[in-house]
This record gives sequence, C-alpha cells and structure tokens, in this order.
Amino acid sequence: MKIQIILAGIGGQGILFALKILTELGLKLGLDVMGSETHGMSQRGGSVIAHLKLGGYQSPMIRTGTADILFAFDGNEAYRSLKFLKKNGLCIINLENIDLFDGAVLKHLRKKEITVMVYDAGGKAIKIGSVRSANILLLGFSVGTGLFPFKHKDLGEVIGAVSKQKDREANLKAFEIGVLDGKQKKIDF
Repeated sequence: MKIQIILAGIGGQGILFALKILTELGLKLGLDVMGSETHGMSQRGGSVIAHLKLGGYQSPMIRTGTADILFAFDGNEAYRSLKFLKKNGLCIINLENIDLFDGAVLKHLRKKEITVMVYDAGGKAIKIGSVRSANILLLGFSVGTGLFPFKHKDLGEVIGAVSKQKDREANLKAFEIGVLDGKQKKIDF
C-alpha cells in the first residue's frame, strides 16, 4: 500500500498528535513511513501542515496534486491545502456543515472528482466534554465512513498505545464516537 496524507490546521488543534498516530499506524502495519511538518509564525494559532507518506516513497514532501487524503482540522486551512489533493482524492474537513464551504470551490472539487466529507469534530468535542479531542474524533469519523483505507481496530490500538495514561480513556471514547458518527454519515459532496 502507498498513500499520501496531508494534515492541515492551526496550532493547538492536535495536528502533530494526529500525525504521530498515523505514523505509528504505518509502522504497526509494516509500511515505510516518511513525513514532514511546517509550523506558522506562532505555536498556537498559526498554520500547521504535516505531510505523511506511507509506503515506498523517496522524499517526505507531498507535491501539489498528488495527495490521496486531506485532513483539514480547520475550514480556512482546508482552502489553503486543497491544492495538494489529486483527482479522486478524499477531503475530510472539521466544519459544521457543507453549506459553510465556498460553492465555487466545491464546483472546482467536483470537476476533480474529489470526495468531500465534513464533520463538526470541534462541536462534538465540546458536547462530549473533551475539547482537545476534535483531532481524534475526526480520525475516528474517517474510519467510520469506510473511505479511510485503514481498519478501525488497528487505529484504535495505536491511539491507545500513543496516548498519555491520563488521556487514554478520553481519546479512545472520542475515537469510538467519531467512528459511529462516520458510519451514519453520507458523502457531502
């Protein structure tokens, strides 16, 4: 298996923890793992983008138009990172609903046959009383949709293994809630 994933958001949203989870997942599955991350001007609130390649790649950076999946932990960062997605790619956005996304951009994505799914991971994190779990909810949601090419069991085991003891229970609960929500969701676009 070869897959290229972009994780984009702003500082403080747990992008680097999500990157760690997906990196460990790749290692658990015996895949070659290569990645890179860039941070904005500020640690909290600045743009953060992570590139992750699983499989036999030669360089860590993902070129424009070649990413299989984009996880956008912030709607505005989704706009900045859409250029990385290839035709027939998958875009999963932390956003309340698809109506909040620009119609002209959606029209462009339709031409590129990009599947777009939105999930209000931030809102759900507040509802379950675990504000810091939006990143885990979004990963769980992706697995639940059936569009993310990894197994629920494998990702859950990795989340349990890499989470700090004090966060493990909350992270696993958030993951399972995201999975259930993903199973009930239809493709937005």
